[in-house]
This record gives sequence, C-alpha cells and structure tokens, in this order.
Amino acid sequence: MRVVSLRYLLLTSLLACSSAAPPPRAPAKPAAETDPDGPHRAAVAAQVQPYVDAGIVNGLVIGLYDAGEREIYGFGQGPGGAPPTGATLYELGSVTKVYTGLLLADAVQRREVSLEDEVASLLPPGITVPTRDKAAITLRQLALHTSGLPRLPPSLMQEQRPDPYAGYGEEHLYQDLLRTQLVSTPGSVVSYSNYGTGLLGHALGRKIGGGYAAALTERVLAPLGLRHTHVGFPAGAPRAEGTDHDGKPAAPWTFDVLAGAGALVSNVRDQLTLIDAELDAYAGGKLPLRGPMRLTQEPQDEHNAPQSGIGWILDREGRYWHNGGTGGFHSFVAFDPKTRRGVVVLASTSTTLVDRIGGAMFDVLDGETPKPPVFPSAEQLQRLAGTYDLLGSKVVVQADGAKLYIEAPDEAPLRLLPVSELAFFIEPLQGVVAFQEDGGTITGLLFSMNGQNVHAARVE
Repeated sequence: MRVVSLRYLLLTSLLACSSAAPPPRAPAKPAAETDPDGPHRAAVAAQVQPYVDAGIVNGLVIGLYDAGEREIYGFGQGPGGAPPTGATLYELGSVTKVYTGLLLADAVQRREVSLEDEVASLLPPGITVPTRDKAAITLRQLALHTSGLPRLPPSLMQEQRPDPYAGYGEEHLYQDLLRTQLVSTPGSVVSYSNYGTGLLGHALGRKIGGGYAAALTERVLAPLGLRHTHVGFPAGAPRAEGTDHDGKPAAPWTFDVLAGAGALVSNVRDQLTLIDAELDAYAGGKLPLRGPMRLTQEPQDEHNAPQSGIGWILDREGRYWHNGGTGGFHSFVAFDPKTRRGVVVLASTSTTLVDRIGGAMFDVLDGETPKPPVFPSAEQLQRLAGTYDLLGSKVVVQADGAKLYIEAPDEAPLRLLPVSELAFFIEPLQGVVAFQEDGGTITGLLFSMNGQNVHAARVE
C-alpha cells in the first residue's frame, strides 16, 4: 500500500491552489524564587492554567518585569513534581541568538571585528566559505539571517535525531561549508538559519579566544551577573524535564560547534536580569555592556528585511523579542522600552503556542483583562472524532481522553493541540485545523497552512 503523508497531501493541495525619551530608571528589586501572592497572580493564572489543564504545556514559569518590579509564577510540573520556580533551569533554544548577537556587538565596539568583516577572515586559513554572485558572507549577514546559508548544514539535514546537534564538531562544520550551496546571494534575502548563527558563534569564539562558551561567559554572562545561564545543563542544578508537543519525555539537546545558535540554558531570574539591563541600556545607562546592548537594539534595515536588531526582533508595537524551541522546551523573552515592561515565559514543552502566553502577559501588565482561553473538554473532543476525505485519502481523527489526534494512512498519529473549542494546531506542520459544523453537526475540516486552505469533508 502506498504511504500517504499528511504533510504531502497538504502541500500538494496548497501548490495546486494557486521614539520618545524613556523615563528615569528605578533600581530593580531582586527576584524571588516564586511570588505566590504577587499582584498579577490571579490574572496570570487565568491565562496560563488552562494550558496546563488541557495538557498543552507540562510546566512553565512566568516572569514579569514592570519598571523595576519583578514577579515570578510557576505552574504545572517542575523538579520533583512540584511547580517550577525562578531557579528552575530550561533550555532557551534560539533565545541564545540574543546572546550571540551581544557577543558580536561587544567585539565590534572593542574594534576586534566589524559588522562588514567576512566570516572567512575569522576561520583557519584554507577553510572554504561558500559565496554566490561573487558576494562573500559577512558577520552582519550571519546575525541578520541574510547570509544565504540554509537553515541547517547539509549533514544535519540527512537524518532526524532526538539530539540533532550532538557530536557535530569543528571538522563537520568545515566539511559542510565546503559543500554548501547558498540559497540566495548574501545580503539579499532573509532566511532564518541556525547554521549561520552557529557559524557566527564559532567564529567569534575563535577570534576572542577559548571558544564560544568561554568567550560568552567572560564577555557577556559574567559582566551581567547571569550566574545561572550556561552552555548546557550543569550537573546537580534544579532543571525541568523537557517534553515534546504531545507531552512525551524529550531528550536534552547538546551542542558542539553550533552552540551560538541555541545551546544556552537559564532560569527566569537571569532572563529578568537581562531585561533589566536591556532597558537600562535603552535609557542610556553606563553599566557594563550597555553600549553593545544599544548596538544590538538599533534597527537594521538590509534589503527590505523585517525590522530587527542584532539578535532581537522588533514588533509593530516597538517591543524587542525572541523565542526559542528545542525538542523538549520553548522560551519567550521580550521587553517594551516605552512602558519599561518585560515578559519571560520558559516552558518544559516544545510548542510554539507558548508565544501566545507571552503576548497575553503584556496585556496583563498593561492593566487589561484578556479573556481566558477556553479549550474543549474530553467530552467535546469526542464529537470531532471521525473519518475525513482529504484529496481522496481518508484521514482519521481520534480522541484519546483529553487529547485529539489526526492520522493519515500508514502514518503515526499527530497531536492536535487546541487553540479554541473548534480550532487546533499541528505543531510539526505549523498548520491549523478548524472543524466545521452545521446545526451542531461536524461536517468537515479546514486545514490552514502556508497561507492557503484545504477542505476535507467528513465521510464517517
């Protein structure tokens, strides 16, 4: 029997469809481990607890920053089964890129490198770095994801592993650079690349000396007092156990030469300290690393790239943010220089739905009362179960207690994560499934993916 991939069916169908000055800075208060009686606990719990109760997130910690005041709230499972605290360590994933960008900015302001330096000049003699249209890759382009490098090195795209970056060392990187073909001319197109940021971190580690971890610790982590931020989990530290988007245990990710792309682990306390320093830098502060931080905050406009800083992304409201995901964790860190507020969300489940919580936390800090999310009960999920016709193939939706799954022929089921009572998210496909009803009867599905829609009628 021919194996029919749900991803293939969807993609086949889709292809057929054709500032003002900041206020004075108040001294920040030290963060507690948790704040059970904090002023925003009830509002935060109303937004977060439904995610835990619905099995969308196994456990998470919220950090709020409001003009120097800090609050920390833990929910769900943490070390030893108790709720996590401000000391609990999580993998940061791509939030690491904020730190790699800061390491670059510090080296620029020390005049050790410039943003326009070619990355090849920081590598050993004889190492070939790909070019296109006679354009070489610069450090700026690596930081802004305009280098033309693909998302991953060629040898890491060949297989999927629970710990995908483990054992990928310097020689692997140099061999991959030799055989990499750029997807675009350097500086012309934004194309998110862990390959590129990992290469940037490695090159800076060589230039500064001692490698990425040592350079980052000396130049960034120690000056900022981030004593609980590390490359990888230290032995014996209180850490969360990661789970995948279906709540199953996930192996930690370990990095070697590409550590600059996503290797850091940290806790909410340290990330709130980072936000405090970033806001101080924006306000013109003179403490360590404030100058490099201001450089990372400057909007970079290169070939119509989305407005971004060096490591940071800027949204329409003028907030600086970055998120990150690994096999078992998801993170969200953001700050708003206009209001001097910030949000940290560290979760021990790998789902991008965590970012929605981050947005809601800014509403809470702004004094708004966001409507709490409502997810379907186990009984409500049962009525969605059935067989649906997708491009002539039968896909089956099944409820398993409080979880819902969709399965194509000869494929493993995929978890449907609830977004509302009738809308669900497929994490591996980054697509949305909306159930359609008529007179209380479920009649079909509408897949939304890559900006296009695919309908599947219910047949059983």
